Amino acid sequence: MVRWSYSTINTLKQCNRKYYFAQVMATHGRKIPQRRKAYELKKMQNLTMWKGSVVDKFMEKTVIPAIRDKKELDFTVFGIQAVELAKNQFQFSQAKAYNDAGLKKSEADNEFCILDVHELGKPYTEVELAEAYETIKQAVENIPLIKMPDGTLLITYLKECNQLVPNVTNWKVEIENARVSPQIDLIAYHNFKPVVIDWKLSDSFIADYSRQLIICGITVYLKRLEGDKQPYQYSDIQLYEVNLLNGVVKQHEFSQEVINDTIDDINRTAKDLGLLHVAYEDADIDEYGLTENEASCKLCSFRPLCIYLLLNQNEYDEESYLEFVQNNQLA
Repeated sequence: MVRWSYSTINTLKQCNRKYYFAQVMATHGRKIPQRRKAYELKKMQNLTMWKGSVVDKFMEKTVIPAIRDKKELDFTVFGIQAVELAKNQFQFSQAKAYNDAGLKKSEADNEFCILDVHELGKPYTEVELAEAYETIKQAVENIPLIKMPDGTLLITYLKECNQLVPNVTNWKVEIENARVSPQIDLIAYHNFKPVVIDWKLSDSFIADYSRQLIICGITVYLKRLEGDKQPYQYSDIQLYEVNLLNGVVKQHEFSQEVINDTIDDINRTAKDLGLLHVAYEDADIDEYGLTENEASCKLCSFRPLCIYLLLNQNEYDEESYLEFVQNNQLA
């Protein structure tokens, strides 16, 4: 049985060596410095990615609980609070508080953040940072204006739900030889039927996130079969991609055809994962090939560590690595 996720498969498709860093080497523990560094690089974000994660966290911790608990909803105030959250995260990253061996990620809670502008010294301007804060604020303030495909306001729709469960990460299901446990931004129950909602902040109108949502839908469907309740019909499960920046809500198809296609893909790629995933102690980094895609390499979060190890016969020294990063523009 292998652990399967959409992001893991994407990583594997991009580069086998990147897969090694992300899925074999990386660990939050600090006993082996290079493994901890791989974990930090795995968690590292650029400013664009970070804006989306801040809004996701704010939806999970503030907006959805306020709707669920029938509290007053003031999205002007929420926008200010979201920016405050972002500033706290930025300061956490700037101070490199994640290097504090006595600090657990769970203790940092909402503030935990690693940005490439701090970890790698990637240049940025105050204008770029101000624009990031403004985007976060605008996304939150847009929420009461967003409409579902049938014209109902998103807020009205969520208020009508029987249950709202944000950031579901502990639902595990088995699909043949794969164990699937997607991160689901929100599971809502509208008229007692499940609705999967994925928050997005992309300004692209053509990006396709349907496969991630279908995987979430399959998880919801299979999880229901574990109990003694009546199984869901496929038509019972609704999948919505909600772009908080441009206000567009896309509903994605959840049918026998797309389910079968997705399951086939999971089964096929799970075999690849089974061949590559071994314990760190048993893994040989040289058996994980490098990508030939130069663009993919330049965008890889693990690029500094990868180059350093290549130049040093896979031997890692923390002080030497930090000096190497400081002296080279690798971000």
